[in-house]
Order: sequence, then C-alpha cells, then structure tokens
Amino acid sequence: MRNWRAATHILPRPKAERKYTDGYPDLSSQGAAAGGSLAFSAFLNSNGVSESETIDYRPEACEREPYRCSGQVIFQKSGNDLGHLLIAEVFGPEVLEDFLRSEALKTVKEPGGGSSQVSVFYAGQRFNYTTWVHGESGRTRAISHFTVLEKNDAELRRRIQLAETCSSPRMRSDPLCSAP
Repeated sequence: MRNWRAATHILPRPKAERKYTDGYPDLSSQGAAAGGSLAFSAFLNSNGVSESETIDYRPEACEREPYRCSGQVIFQKSGNDLGHLLIAEVFGPEVLEDFLRSEALKTVKEPGGGSSQVSVFYAGQRFNYTTWVHGESGRTRAISHFTVLEKNDAELRRRIQLAETCSSPRMRSDPLCSAP
C-alpha cells in the first residue's frame, strides 16, 4: 500500500478484501481503461508483503457476453502498446522494462471448443511474471491477465507444473485445478 503509485489514474487505491477462501485476494481495486474494466488484485504473505499482483482486463462487451467479446489489450511481451502502457501505468516503467527483458520459460495452451487459453511464464531479473489470455477463433484477444510474482523460482516452477497438469481435459474437474 505504501508504494502504490500516486500517478495511477486508472485505478483507485486498493482496499482490503474479506477473504472467504484462499482464492480471494487480500487487496483489490476496480477501474476502467481502454474501453473495458481493469481489476487489480494482490495476495499478501503472512508478513503483509505482496506475493503476487494481477491486473485483469475485460472489454466492456464482456459484461454482457462473457465469452463473446473482443478486446484490444494484450499483456504479453509481444503484445501491443496499449497492454504495455497499462502495465507501466499500474506497476511502473521499471516493472515493464524487467518484463520486456524477461525470459519466457514455458507456454501452456488449453484448447477448448472454439476458444483457447494461453498462459506464458517468464523469469525476469527483479520479478517473475505470468500472462494469461482467453480468446476465441476469429476474434481479437478477449480477456487478458498480467501477474507480477515475487522472485521465487521454485514457486514459478510449481505454477508451471500445475498449469501443465491442469491443461489436460481430464483434469478440468479436479479440485487441484480449480484452486487458485
């Protein structure tokens, strides 16, 4: 909270959330940008230090038709200027630079009927990162997530292994794969 960038105009200062389960963030904020909604969430460790912070972009049309909408924000290294601008606005230009210099370690694709989900895991110098994009055939990317993770390579490997396991169609209903 101390370090929340005063220059961030698109998201209000995060507020503490009531945690019903581990899947609920400790802090969150909602705003609007680039013709859609932008949500910020942070998960803290027992010392109150951030372990992960995520921004989630959903085009305005997603409110009416969650899986039938298109968006222009792409949170990937090869993404677009709009995605990179939002990363810099929320997390600061230093995080964007570290992300752009990071090494892509693994891409996990989860095919679905007419839609796809792609997660990419990156190792940066200061932080680790994940991106997640849900899209549909013939449409611009629809829903994008960008997560900054603490620099813990063992945790990043655990997340990669979990994503690989859960990308199997037979694992979709497994409780392991529905947990955060």
